[in-house]
Amino acid sequence: MFQLPVYFDYPATFLWAVSGAILAARRGYDIAGIFAIALVTATGGGVFRDGIFLQGAPPVLLRTPIYLEIVAAGAVLVMLVGRYIHQTPLFIRLIGAADALGLGAYAVVGLQLAASKGMAPAALCLVGVVNAVGGGVLRDVLMRQEPEVFRPGTLTASAALAGCLLYLLLTRTFNIDATPAGWSAVLLTFVVRAASIFLHLETRPVRGIYNPPE
Repeated sequence: MFQLPVYFDYPATFLWAVSGAILAARRGYDIAGIFAIALVTATGGGVFRDGIFLQGAPPVLLRTPIYLEIVAAGAVLVMLVGRYIHQTPLFIRLIGAADALGLGAYAVVGLQLAASKGMAPAALCLVGVVNAVGGGVLRDVLMRQEPEVFRPGTLTASAALAGCLLYLLLTRTFNIDATPAGWSAVLLTFVVRAASIFLHLETRPVRGIYNPPE
């Protein structure tokens, strides 16, 4: 199976936790609120995956303390020095890179776990995409705003879906091993996401139903 290295998984989890904690701090949340938003931002996709779709063992979040510790570290960092880092160019680039790389990586991880349950290809892609974007959806719902992934904008869920489709194509049609197929899917997702941002390739509202305000 495609294995996500800890030197990728843990830093990505930390950066997402920090980004969620910063959003909560900007809203004026207390310690509990900052930790909760950091937690769902960093791990919500896995909770969605394990709790709703796979329903086997408890979510990975609850089977090992490392993710709670990483999220707690991110929340504490924001409470201590968040005002100094949230607008720095380096931090913004790191969050963008973690987002673009993490989309494909966690989509493939979710897809593989769903495949172990014998799900159909369409279901595999669904679980993969939810694993990739579920944290952002939970974060936005808890913060009482429309989920960013549902609104017209840069390609997020579509980029994750492209990675899932490529992974299935490589492994099931061309019989390529999971590891090279997985990293190929991560690369494709990163390229699609980056191109969407830098070339302003964005989704649009459905015409004929939605009437934009005058």
